[in-house]
Amino acid sequence: MPEYRWWEEHDRLWKELVPARGQAPTVQGELVRCAGRLTDEAYRNGNQNWSPTSGHARMLAYVERTILGDDTFDTERQAAIRSDIAEISDYEYPNVGGQGTCYYNLSEAVVDWCMLHPEPIPREPDPGLRM
Repeated sequence: MPEYRWWEEHDRLWKELVPARGQAPTVQGELVRCAGRLTDEAYRNGNQNWSPTSGHARMLAYVERTILGDDTFDTERQAAIRSDIAEISDYEYPNVGGQGTCYYNLSEAVVDWCMLHPEPIPREPDPGLRM
């Protein structure tokens, strides 16, 4: 991986790719938006708004499908990402301890994926996602 501070790149990507409202028009923007929304819900609300129909699970599935859907990450990193996704899926007890937690790790993986795919990839909005 190139040397950069993922959290700084996350802020940059958010500012450049995530619209003020609604879904992002690029895969990279939507990944950053989803990871940010999932993290925000856990830290700010303790996942009190998460339910099977809230859209959080749909956003998590999008992130999983996208960043694990190609060979961007090696087998070891994929396993770690899957573990973090499984932990986030247990939304009733969010681990929001900071560095090294599932949310921190997933956000870092999203940024790494985006940095390795710098050309914007257009995407159609998910009509079933209302967040």
